[in-house]
Amino acid sequence: MSELFSEKLDLAEFSAASIEDWRAAAEAALKGKPLDKLTTRTPDGLPVSPIYQKDNAAALAGAENDPGAFPYVRGAKASGDWQTVGESDTALPAGMRMVEADQVFERGGTAPQELAHAWAEGVRILRELCAEGISVSEAAARIRFTFAAGGEFFVILAKLRAARFGWARILTASGVAEEDAKMFIHARTARWQQSSLDPHTNILRSTASAYAAVLGGCDSLEVAPFDEVFREPDEFSRHIALNTQRILREECHAATVADPAGGSWFVESLTKELAEAAWTAFQKSGEIDLSAAAESQREALSKRRRVMVGVNQYANPSENPPPASKHTGGERLAGSFEQLRAAAWAHAAKHGGAPRIFLLTMGPLKQHKARADFVRGFLEPGGFEVLYPSGFETAAQAVPAAVQSGALAAVLCSTDDTYPELVPAVLAEMKGAMPVILAGHPPDHAETFKSAGIADFIHLKSDCGAFLASWQKKLGVAE
Repeated sequence: MSELFSEKLDLAEFSAASIEDWRAAAEAALKGKPLDKLTTRTPDGLPVSPIYQKDNAAALAGAENDPGAFPYVRGAKASGDWQTVGESDTALPAGMRMVEADQVFERGGTAPQELAHAWAEGVRILRELCAEGISVSEAAARIRFTFAAGGEFFVILAKLRAARFGWARILTASGVAEEDAKMFIHARTARWQQSSLDPHTNILRSTASAYAAVLGGCDSLEVAPFDEVFREPDEFSRHIALNTQRILREECHAATVADPAGGSWFVESLTKELAEAAWTAFQKSGEIDLSAAAESQREALSKRRRVMVGVNQYANPSENPPPASKHTGGERLAGSFEQLRAAAWAHAAKHGGAPRIFLLTMGPLKQHKARADFVRGFLEPGGFEVLYPSGFETAAQAVPAAVQSGALAAVLCSTDDTYPELVPAVLAEMKGAMPVILAGHPPDHAETFKSAGIADFIHLKSDCGAFLASWQKKLGVAE
C-alpha cells in the first residue's frame, strides 16, 4: 500500500488560483448578473459572502489568542467541556445574579439585540452591586448570562464568542483585571424556534442548536424537552433532552477541543460583524424595539425565505393534532402556521376528513411534475389534503375527476407554454364548479387568465402563509 504514495504528485502544471480568478469565473457563471447576487444575509441582516480568504476575512483584536486567554473570544476556559443542566437544576447559587438575555431572542429579537441587551443589563447590575459597596471585580464575578441557543447554527456559535469579547471590553474599561474579565455563559435551546407541529423535529433542532452553543464555548447548557411548548414535558422528553448533551459529550467528543471553529475565516468575520453591530446598539442604549425584528422573521417564514421543517415546508400530511395540555399561541415563530393547521384539523373533525385540493396535472410527467410537487409542498402546511393524480391528456378528463373527488378547489399544473390553450379549456369544462388556481405566474398572460376566471396563482414569490390563510377562509375551512 505504501508504494501507492511513494511518488509525490507534481502540481507545477496547475497555476495558483487567486481571488480575482474566482471572481472572474463566478461572474461568468452568473451571465452578467452582479457578484452581489451570491451574497446572502443572516436573519439578523448580516452579510455572508460566498467565499472567505485570509486576506479578506476580519477578526476581533485578540481573537488569535488561545482559549482561556483574554479577551476570551475563544472561550473563558482552556477546555471545551461544559456543565450539563437539566430542568430541575436551574437555581442560581446564593448571591449570584442572572442576566436573561435569551428573553430578547424568545420575543423575536436579533443576535445583535440580544448581545446589546446582555451587556446593558450586565452594566446595570454591575453598578447596582457596586453601589452596595461591593468591588467591581467581585460584582463581575457574581453575574451570569443566559443566551438563547436558537437560530442559524453559525450565528449561535459566533454570538457567544462576540458576547465574551464585548463583556471583557466593558469590564476592563471598568477597572477589572484582564484575568477576571470573564463572562459565564449559560445557553438554553430556544422556545421561539420550537413548534407543536411535527414535534419530534424539535429534537433535531435542539441538537443542532446545542452543538452550536458548545462549539461557541458555553459554560453550561440546558436542552429543553421537545414537547415543552404544548404540554408539560414527560419522562421520555426529559430523558431525550439530557441524552442529547450526553451524546454530544460522550459520542461526538465535543468537549475534547476548545473553540474548534477558531481561525475559520468565516466564523471570525461573522463574530466581528456581530460584535460591531451589537456594540453600536449597546452604545445607543434605551429600550430595544423587538416588534420589527419579530415581524421580519415571521414574514420570512411566511414567504418561505426561511424554512422550518414540518411547519412551512415538508409538512407531514398524515399528522394528527398533538396532545396539547397548554396554550401553544402565536407568540413563537411558528405560531401562524400552527393556527392554520389547527383550523384544518377542526374542519376535518367536523366534516370527517381534511379539506381537499385537487391537482389538475396536465400532460406527461415531465410537463407537470415540477409544479405539482411545488404546489403540494406549498399547500400541505395549511392542512390541505392534496390529491395528486398521475396526469390527464385533456380538460374533459381532468375536470370531472376533480369534481367527483370532493375537493374544494383545483390547481392547474402544467407549463407556461401550454397554459394559453389549457386555461380556457379547463375553465369552460369546470363551469364554476370549484375555484381553479394556476401553478405559476406567466407574466405575459397572468392578467388575461385572471380575467378569464383563474382565482389565484401559486408561484415562487407567493406568500405561503398569507395565501393559505386567505384560502382557508374562502373555502370555509377557517372563519
